[in-house]
Amino acid sequence: MRVFSVQFLVFLFCASSAFAYEEIRELSLPAQDINKLEIDCGSGFLKVTNDRSAKEIEVSAQICVDKVRDSKAEELVEKDLELTLERKGSRAVLCCHFERSWISSGRNTQVSVNLTVTVPKNMDLDIDDGSGSIEIRNITGNLKIIDGSGNITLEDVHGNVNIEDGSGGIEIENITGNLDIDDGSGEIDIEEVTGDVNVDDNSGSMNIRNIGGNVTVDDGSGSITIDRVAQNVTIEEDGSGGLSINKVQGRIITDND
Repeated sequence: MRVFSVQFLVFLFCASSAFAYEEIRELSLPAQDINKLEIDCGSGFLKVTNDRSAKEIEVSAQICVDKVRDSKAEELVEKDLELTLERKGSRAVLCCHFERSWISSGRNTQVSVNLTVTVPKNMDLDIDDGSGSIEIRNITGNLKIIDGSGNITLEDVHGNVNIEDGSGGIEIENITGNLDIDDGSGEIDIEEVTGDVNVDDNSGSMNIRNIGGNVTVDDGSGSITIDRVAQNVTIEEDGSGGLSINKVQGRIITDND
């Protein structure tokens, strides 16, 4: 295993009965001949953005441990945190997880790692995330997200997007490609997609606007608003909630047809 350019800073503060430990580690990996970045992470936010001039994948990891004294927190980080950035053929793999088996003291200890990732141009992303918000902006490449919980924000993604989400809001703007969403719960807001949009949603309101292809929706509950679609709109199932469809250039097909 080889990790490139690892640096860290440590910040420590305490207040009354609660202790909080924070450490920042930075990792980098040359991006030449790498066409996909796979991210496997646990709790904490994830932010990914693009630097077209970058020659490396760069990661800044903010490690947070609450309600443990600094000496114990350092021990836990060194023993139980997996934080690696490795090359595997034409893929880069970023892993970030805390082992939770040590939390048995009854202190309700909270651990998380907030990741900020910068990638060069033309790189696919494959993300498996546990909990925490996800923000991805200005990416050129296909994007796949499997997410447990937390809000998802996507903006300016030039490629196809596939999302499997447990819970949390989803906000998407400006996708050049097709968009597929399988969602458990949470509000969905989609605007400006050049290709087809397919949404299978269990609950939560849905707003879909300015779509260049077809729109297909299978919904359990929650209101649906669809506006300005260049091709067809198909509502495979509308469980409960209001339905508003406007300015569709193709056909409107509902489950009553």
